[in-house]
Amino acid sequence: MQRREFVQLAAGAGAVLATGRAWAFSRPAASHFGLHPFIESHPEAVFVLRTSVADRKDAAAKQSIGKTLARQLFTLQDAPGIPLSSRIAIKPNITHNNNSGDAYAIITDREFLGGMIDGMKETGFPAARMFVRDGMGTSQTDTKYQDMAARTGVHYDDSVDRETAFKDCPGGVVFKRVGYMGPFMYPDAYLINVAKLKTHAMGLTLCVKNLQGLTVRPYLHFCEGLQGQIAGDFQPDARKHWEALHRQHQKAGIPRWDHEEAAKMEMWAQRALDNVAVVRRAVGLHVIEGISGQNGNAFTRGPGPGGTAEVFLTNLVLFGKDPFRLDVLGHWLAGHEPGNFGLFHLAKERGLSTALDPRNIPIYLWETNGPKLTPLADLEKFRTPLTSPYLPKPGEPPYHLCNEPYAYPSEPGSVSLNGGERPALRVLGRMRTERCESTLVLEYAIPSQADAALDVYDAAGHRVRTLAAGPVARGVHVASFDTRELAAGQYFCNLRMAGHSCSVPIRVVR
Repeated sequence: MQRREFVQLAAGAGAVLATGRAWAFSRPAASHFGLHPFIESHPEAVFVLRTSVADRKDAAAKQSIGKTLARQLFTLQDAPGIPLSSRIAIKPNITHNNNSGDAYAIITDREFLGGMIDGMKETGFPAARMFVRDGMGTSQTDTKYQDMAARTGVHYDDSVDRETAFKDCPGGVVFKRVGYMGPFMYPDAYLINVAKLKTHAMGLTLCVKNLQGLTVRPYLHFCEGLQGQIAGDFQPDARKHWEALHRQHQKAGIPRWDHEEAAKMEMWAQRALDNVAVVRRAVGLHVIEGISGQNGNAFTRGPGPGGTAEVFLTNLVLFGKDPFRLDVLGHWLAGHEPGNFGLFHLAKERGLSTALDPRNIPIYLWETNGPKLTPLADLEKFRTPLTSPYLPKPGEPPYHLCNEPYAYPSEPGSVSLNGGERPALRVLGRMRTERCESTLVLEYAIPSQADAALDVYDAAGHRVRTLAAGPVARGVHVASFDTRELAAGQYFCNLRMAGHSCSVPIRVVR
């Protein structure tokens, strides 16, 4: 049998195991697939990856970005997580693109998504249990998603596990029941929502809008009123309810809700929120692919030459657990002020979101050495204005920015931003792939900006690794290190700042 290296972590009430390079992957212990423990532990945070693609046609660069990111995001583990026998159901934006091919940035970049699939396969999840689906169908051959699926080995345009799953919508404003394309909403499905950074009549078609495509026709058409063929799946008072809500919200002063199309926008937003209420617990990760971004009407029309949409190399990828927080930040990065969009107000009213002001969202830049807590102001240089046809005011051009100042109400503070009441340190877990790499992930909280040190010591008190040193901003931070180079024995991680100290033990066993 091959030599095995175990790292046992005694943190809090229990123990966490992290393995080194010599772990024999064929052993049944690594039977689950999971998400990076810091992301899993912080659903209130949004993570931002800056990419450096110089040419939209550089397929290799985009594949590499997706593959590298997936290897950093996903891990094999004992439990919790999803069993390797589960299905991963991926929802890109493959909306109808008027046969425009690659001339526009209408759909989720297939090379980036293919790279993500490569990375998940390399981590250890089988391609035969991955499904790429969109309720708009698979007949659009110019998207070349068929080619990507054939290369990666995932299910795409076949009939495997495509049967519709119907789910009730308790408390829905519009929907009473919704039909979902298989395997979305199957009991063992783990959903990954990969939206596209582009504008639309609803603002931007980001995470919440992309979830609309989990449904099948005619449920899919949220903008078409109460379709008669599925009348029994709408609430009996749906029209009366959303029209009353529109009047209520108009009176409350939701921005642009006095526009003649705002009642229709209310109906779309309420249907979108009904959908989120049904699916949110099934979605393991939300992603906004913004390697390129597009303005205009979401298709081929926009403010560019000859009335065409314009495409920009925005070089951004956003991800996290909360679709509303990603969408708030996505709107801001596209040059808009999120408080001007009714969807976010309605989501807070219905208890589906607590986020409105992007300045209150913990943002972590995803860097080579891990996530770095970053003020919103530092992202100002990454903003790319993307004009939208969303509810224009009198005198505004057809495509415009909704960037007028908005007076945000106070919102609860996030521990990720304020750091809690006292310094704290805990082990979150480990990252491991099929290649047997092992990384220990720790989290430390700083209640006020200060000089701090995070070190690893052996049993004799000798420092063997420095994970952080120097000025550290207020908030929650993450550190990680490879355990394979540690000799067998007892170790501990220690956090020191301003007269405070806390430690967690680590034991390396061969």
